[in-house]
Amino acid sequence: MPHVLNNRLMPDPLTAAKTFMAALETNDAEKAAAVCADDVAIVLPGGDSQLEGKEGARRLIRMAPPFVRLVRDEEVAGNIVTLRGLTRSPGHFANYTTWTFETDGDLITHVTFDWKPAN
Repeated sequence: MPHVLNNRLMPDPLTAAKTFMAALETNDAEKAAAVCADDVAIVLPGGDSQLEGKEGARRLIRMAPPFVRLVRDEEVAGNIVTLRGLTRSPGHFANYTTWTFETDGDLITHVTFDWKPAN
């Protein structure tokens, strides 16, 4: 449940992760950055590179293709949220996707996501 800290509404880990995913769907870079810590690290699939900071979060949102993303499973373990679902480009491909969000309890500090072919 979101709470107030220093007169600012702060999301809980699950709300932060869902807000980030909603921002990804609507291409709202500012909304995604708002739930990320200043030093967030976003590891791109393959793990060879990452985006850093709120500007990295904005960049991920801006460069993300217009896929259809359906979250089918949510798991919260303390400050870590795992969202599993399907990412697809209709008529082209579908992937099973796992997003993992680490938080400081309020803001996202680390993001990873992986794909496995579904078709």
